[in-house]
Amino acid sequence: MTERELRERLNRMAGDVPEETHLAFTAAAVSGKEGIIVKKKISAGLVFAIVLALIAAAAVAAGIIYNQEWWWNNRNVFEKEDKPEVYEAIMANLTENPEQVQCEDDQVQVIIQDVSWAPEADIMTISFKAAPKNPEKDELHSMWALDTDGSYIGEGGSTAVTDDSEDRAMHWLWRTDIGLADGPGGYGHIPGYGPVSGMMDDNRKRLLLIDYAETSILLDSPEIENVADMFSMGSSMDMFRTAEGDVYFVGQFDLSWLKDEYDRKMREYANESPDMKDYYEQKIAAAQAARERLNREGITCYLTYRVVEYTEGMDDLELYTGGGGRSVQFIIRPGQ
Repeated sequence: MTERELRERLNRMAGDVPEETHLAFTAAAVSGKEGIIVKKKISAGLVFAIVLALIAAAAVAAGIIYNQEWWWNNRNVFEKEDKPEVYEAIMANLTENPEQVQCEDDQVQVIIQDVSWAPEADIMTISFKAAPKNPEKDELHSMWALDTDGSYIGEGGSTAVTDDSEDRAMHWLWRTDIGLADGPGGYGHIPGYGPVSGMMDDNRKRLLLIDYAETSILLDSPEIENVADMFSMGSSMDMFRTAEGDVYFVGQFDLSWLKDEYDRKMREYANESPDMKDYYEQKIAAAQAARERLNREGITCYLTYRVVEYTEGMDDLELYTGGGGRSVQFIIRPGQ
């Protein structure tokens, strides 16, 4: 039942039940061998409250799911209109909630929402959601939302809080949260940009920054001993945060390596750059191993990410390299 239908039903109920009339609910209490009838009355006002609660529940149940379908129809409309065949191939091969296991992580929960393996369009796509496990204590943003200007200046840079200071020795947090897009925006506003603590929802909480690293295909054994056992797929990635405090990523991956043409191009690159010959030969071998594994039993992927607790003035090396070693393993079974 839609909200409109609920409201129409509510109005009909209100018209049928005068204010002085009450709905009677009967309960029986037994004392010895005699039954005592007790009547409890509920007013029309309570009927309003009950139906309004149902309306609220219906609104929650109809909440937006920020998956690939939403992304293509809201944030990537131009590509959808320009390349409808790519969009159709992705939707035709979309798998929701693939088999997945997240590594131990006491700060953030990462969930692969859906994945599409569409070799006919030379593309794989994925969307995943990251949420703080302790929202009462932690606030989560993307590392990409942290303006890096402050990290390049060092000592001697400006610490003045100004609207257009490019030479500042302090970081800014940029906010473009979905659901807050109609806000005032600009410097010092949410959504907008400004000093980190001033742009948080609640700066009494710990600020966690999540950074996507890469998605790789497992070639041999789960006992990964060296990088040669993994085939890393290049990607483009979009990120956004919602007013609920969750961070979403949507990625597109090139699947041209599935074709023999990929091997030919790598050999051409090797001939053009002899000093890189070993590198390109390794890429050819990894692509061939990945193709063989796909044809045999599907593909096991590792999505890797890192989470850093941000503090003002923290060491840049820790900020940009710390919090790694975290991953979600998921399985793609093309054609199923």
